[in-house]
Order: sequence, then C-alpha cells, then structure tokens
Amino acid sequence: MRRLARALALTAATAAAGTLTLLTTPAAQATPPGKPACVTAAATKSFGRGEIALCPQNDGTTRVTGWVEDLLPGKGWGTPDGRCAGWWIETGAKGGTVGPLVCPHFTASHETTYRFDYTFTPQAPVTGAKLNAFTA
Repeated sequence: MRRLARALALTAATAAAGTLTLLTTPAAQATPPGKPACVTAAATKSFGRGEIALCPQNDGTTRVTGWVEDLLPGKGWGTPDGRCAGWWIETGAKGGTVGPLVCPHFTASHETTYRFDYTFTPQAPVTGAKLNAFTA
C-alpha cells in the first residue's frame, strides 16, 4: 500500500512539474515588456485580398511581411477597375501611410500577387492595417 501511495505521489509530482514547465515555456517566448506586439491583418474584398504582419524591431524599425493580390487587375484605367490593391498602414494619431501595393496594369509581367518582406521606420507606432484599393 505504501508503494502504491508513493508511486501515486511521485507520478503526481512529475505531472505537476511537467505542467509548470509547459505553463512557463510560452512566457519565455512572449513579447518583452515595453515592446509592442506584432500587428496582423487579413482581408478579402471584391478588388483584392491578402495578409500582413507588422512587427516592431528593437532598432525602431518595423518589419512588414505578407502578400497582397489584385482580384480585378484589368489592363488600365477602368478595365475592370484600373486600381491597385494594397495595404494602408495605420500609425495612430499621426494617420498612416500607403504600404505594399500590387498594380498589375503598370508592370510588364502583369503579376497579380505581390509577396513582401521589408523594414521601414514609421513616424509613430503601427496600430493597424486595412486592405484598400488605390488609384495610382
């Protein structure tokens, strides 16, 4: 009986230690205090679709990764829409800036999808992103 009780106690202690290890692992991977988390967005609209991640870096830049696709590429103004699909990057009270765009009617290859991975220095912290159609 003592062996059974000892075995159960050891099993419970081992399981508890394993649970504590599992609970503390994500904390080590969490965003450091004072550093904003990545801002992500995904959208599908009649003119385009895509995904974007905007991640603040330690040097004050923001890494921008993702893709955008123009669903109404056309061959110019108004055929079928003649606009570009892209991301508007919001920067809080300062407004925002035009982000990655795909404009197939302006390129020789007429690619409708643009994959991006770059960094930029925003004037204010990034607060969001919206998929928009832009006239270029």
